[in-house]
Amino acid sequence: MTQREVSFHTEEKIAALPPFQRAVEKTTPLPPTFSSSATINAQFWLEQLPWRPTAAWTVFAALLAMGTSRLTVLDWRTAVLVLLLADPLWGSIWRLAAGREETLPLQQGTRAHRIWLPYLLPGSPAARLFDANYARALPLLFRVGFPSLLLASAVALALTPIALWMTVAVFLITVLGWITRRALQSSTTFLHSVVTVSLPWLLVLTLFGTEISQHQWTIHLLLILLWTLHNWGEGRNLRIAGDAMGLLLLATAEIGMVSLLIFLRAPFWLALLILLWLPTWLAIYYRRPVQHLHFLWLLAMLLSAWALGQNL
Repeated sequence: MTQREVSFHTEEKIAALPPFQRAVEKTTPLPPTFSSSATINAQFWLEQLPWRPTAAWTVFAALLAMGTSRLTVLDWRTAVLVLLLADPLWGSIWRLAAGREETLPLQQGTRAHRIWLPYLLPGSPAARLFDANYARALPLLFRVGFPSLLLASAVALALTPIALWMTVAVFLITVLGWITRRALQSSTTFLHSVVTVSLPWLLVLTLFGTEISQHQWTIHLLLILLWTLHNWGEGRNLRIAGDAMGLLLLATAEIGMVSLLIFLRAPFWLALLILLWLPTWLAIYYRRPVQHLHFLWLLAMLLSAWALGQNL
């Protein structure tokens, strides 16, 4: 079929459409330049269901662990910046560790753009190391990763220099996660837990916990460690049901939190936590999937943080 015949058949199909749809079909798309007024573009969306352990919920848990007395005098403008930094901004950097398939599709011109930097030319050792998924992923990550890092660093500087150093740590963890997936073909669940639990909680603690004692700092750090281990165990069991290492991590974290609440003399909170953890072990015992238990894990994290804030 010739090009003229194809055009004729296309015009016949358009003519048969209703008037409104016919106008849409005949509309010439505008150049991409007219669809964006920003220097750095951003798109926000809910990643799966929000009722699961994420960096945003970790920030809320860390604030609950500060105690009611400190929440009443909290600078909520700073808290909003912390939430913005820890969840969407750090999350946009960490997302790059998953590779090309986790980034949003960009324009064809963006994908074809090449990075002319030393040791990053196509075929170089560094390009082969970082160019996961398939060719030309590296330019895409430069176009996405650098603006994400730049914006996160600007927000971090508005908070405190420690937040900036933590942003650098997120970037380095992302690079390590990329290499782990690409070169070692290994899981990054531990690194995910560090970015999701450890760093956001530490950020809140360093900003709003300046007046707590050394003893209280130790207990806060212990709870951060325990929930990092628990989140790591959750991730391993989500990947492989009944994973032995994941079960050990869950058991270690929960035994540690039970011991901590006994030390704080909080039996009521301890009973509630055990009730929230019980379905996980029943699902594991009966070899059922644990994907539906996200909400219970989230509740347990918030409850333990609240218990710490009320009893410390």
